[in-house]
Parts: sequence; structure tokens; C-alpha cells
Amino acid sequence: MGAGGAGMRRVPGVRWVNGDGGLDAAAVTAAFPGRYGLYLHVPFCERICPFCPYNKVPYRPERADAYFRALRGEIAAYRSAGAGPFTSLYVGGGTPTLCLEALAEMLASVPVEGERAIEVLPAHATPAGVARLREAGFDRVSLGVQSFDDRVLRHLGRAGSGDENRAALEACRGRFACVDADLIFDTAFEDPAVFPADVEECCRLEVDQISTYPLMRFGYTPFGRAPHAPRLERDLLRRAFALAEGYGYRRASVWSLRRAGAPGFSSITREFYLGLGAGAATFTGSLYLVNHFSPERYVEAVAAGRLPVTRTARLAPRAAAAYYLFWQAYAGGFDPARARALFPEAGRLPGAVAGVGRAFRWLERDGGGVALTRRGFDRYHGLERWVTYRFIEPLWEQMMAEHREEPAVAGGGQVKITLEVNAEAESYDDAVRRTVSENATQLGFEQQAFEE
Repeated sequence: MGAGGAGMRRVPGVRWVNGDGGLDAAAVTAAFPGRYGLYLHVPFCERICPFCPYNKVPYRPERADAYFRALRGEIAAYRSAGAGPFTSLYVGGGTPTLCLEALAEMLASVPVEGERAIEVLPAHATPAGVARLREAGFDRVSLGVQSFDDRVLRHLGRAGSGDENRAALEACRGRFACVDADLIFDTAFEDPAVFPADVEECCRLEVDQISTYPLMRFGYTPFGRAPHAPRLERDLLRRAFALAEGYGYRRASVWSLRRAGAPGFSSITREFYLGLGAGAATFTGSLYLVNHFSPERYVEAVAAGRLPVTRTARLAPRAAAAYYLFWQAYAGGFDPARARALFPEAGRLPGAVAGVGRAFRWLERDGGGVALTRRGFDRYHGLERWVTYRFIEPLWEQMMAEHREEPAVAGGGQVKITLEVNAEAESYDDAVRRTVSENATQLGFEQQAFEE
């Protein structure tokens, strides 16, 4: 596994090492078997939402300026090595719309042949903000709505209100090829009626796509101590999806619904992708690379002429094919013949996975490929949860340590907050609100917002 695998789960066919593994931009570019998409990560947020497990840091103008200089340098290194044109662009965060002007200027020289998507804070989706997004060339947007219920938003530590979320979606409607609304539900807190009502509100607003997720309980967030309730989560999803089908929506992936005739939107189902920026990941088919999570370490590496990669995994053909099949199945199915063509050294693995899935009635024939059945979607929920907590969370927690090693006074520290529940004296929700309030300054928002 190598030194980079300390504390990581051992995975057959995956060898982790610290750093870039001796690679440069030319070697990474040459490792792609064909065309690939581009992912850019912008880690800055005006305030830190305590439920969010993704890589993010407090926004400061001078910090963002240094970061975008480095990001332009990383792009230039790959472009000089022959990277691009890219099949698609996805910009995530963080809150990338905080830095839209810098993004637009940088992306003007990046060749993208397909869709251009970006994550949008609802507060930034004003009519003027929508116009700026269109001027920057984005044709797909994903709004982090989370809920239309103000109680849920306060529980999550989310700014804004349900009315503001509605206004944001209305401002975007008809202005982009696809408008996606992200919804989160927490079975440990919510009235079970809230989540289906949120889905129905999206349907009434004619949102093109609805992405729905149970709250991810990563151990380094205040929400990590409460258990999942898989059966309740599954029942809520079935209820909400059945409701949406009455409005003409159809299941588009494991977690998403799409309005009839609307184009697709996804952040993670591209076959191969180059990830740039702090915390971004790259998958070439034989390599999996993770950039430094710390913006300061990222900037330092680029300035020194190195790849800003902190972990490198070399993937054996079967491991690479399994990773590919897992994320293609996320979109609802896969084509075994396509997988065999991309990973010929994986042998019969793609066909075997399809055969086993059909035998258990998790998969069914769909043209030349296979598609998840309802039973298959249920099984995939459990599989994704297992992969998330067994492999993704340990990796991200290692990477988050880069933030904790930075001086908190400099605004760089990502705070690790532990939730402790006194079961005799308070509910789970009260414990979350108390913990968030006690750490309000470190999280970047006002304590009184959680004392209403």
C-alpha cells in the first residue's frame, strides 16, 4: 500500500503512495485512454455549513487571489502537456459563485466542448447573478436548496429561508439547459412529511432535475454521531419518488429525478475526469489522484512547479474497472461491452457483474446494457453507504488534517467539531444546535442565528 496508505482501508488492486508518485502533467495526461471531462474545485465559503463534509475554507479576498493564480498555473501546466479539449466542465465547492468573476476570466481560455455546470448558492441566484452565470458560459446550474422548510435549514446551519430558495429557483427557471435542486433530509430530525413536501415543491416549480440525499454522517462533522435509518430513508425516497412521478418526473440516477424532456445533470458519472484545484480528484482509468485539500499547500506546490497532488493510487485493471462500473451504475446502469473495451485487461469482470446483478434481480437488460431495477436501486443505496464510510470518509479525514495543521488565526483551519449528546437532558436536534452555536465563531456565522 505504501506510506500514503497509513490509516487507509486496504483495497485489492489499489496501491496508495504519498505525493504525486513521480508523475508530471504530461504523464497524467498520457494516462487517459480517451476523452475526459474537467472538474474545478473552489473551496471558499462565506460561512461554513456544519453538515457539509466537502473541502471548504472561509473566504478571504487575498487568499482567493493567491488561489486563482495557482489554479491558472495548474491549468496552464496541463494545457502545455496536451490536456483538452474537455468533454464537459463541472465547477464545485465550496461556493464557486463567490468567485464568479475570477472563474469567468480563467475559463475564457479553457476549451470545453460540452456542458458547463456550476454549483450555485441560492442567495447568489438573483436575476443579476443569473445573468452573470450565463455570461460566463454556464448552461447547467445546481442550487444547494437543501429544503424549503426553515426548521430544517436552521437544523443544518444553512443560511437563507425557504422563500429565498423558491425565489432562486424561479430566477433560474428557463435560463439554463438544466436547473438542478439539491435536497437533503435527516431522518434523525425531520417530520417524515417534510422531505416529500420539499420534493413536491420542486415539482411545482418545474425544476428540471431534483437531487435528493440522506444527510451524510461523516465523523468529522457535528452530525456524524447519529445513526442512519436505512429502512426509513428508503421508504421516504420511495414515497417522494412516487409523488414526483405523478408530476411527470422519472428516476435519472440513484438519487435524482428528472423532468420529462430535460437534459441530464451529474457531477460524478463522467467516465474519466481531470480534477484541478484544492481537494479535486482525477481518474484516468489507471490512476486516481487527490490534490492537497489545504489551499496554502496547493498554492505552494504549484508555485514550486510540482503537481499539487497529495495522494496517488495506481489501479490494477480489475480495480479500475470496478470503480468505473460502480459510478456508471450510479447513473442507473452500465454497458458491459463498453467497460470491456475500456478495461480489456479486466477480463470478464464487467460481464460477471452484470450476470450476478441479473441473477439477483438487481439489474435487467436495457438495450445493449443493463439497468438497475427498483430492488437494485435499494441495494445500491446500501452499497454506496458502505463505500462512502469505509473508503471515502477515511481518505477525506486524512486530507482534512491539512487544515487542522494550519494556524487557526490565519483563517485556514478547518475546525473538527465533535457532537456529544446527553440523552437524558436533550434531543439529538438540540445537541446539534447547541454544538453549532458553541462553535459559531469558528464556523463563520453568528450565534444568534441558532437561538431563534
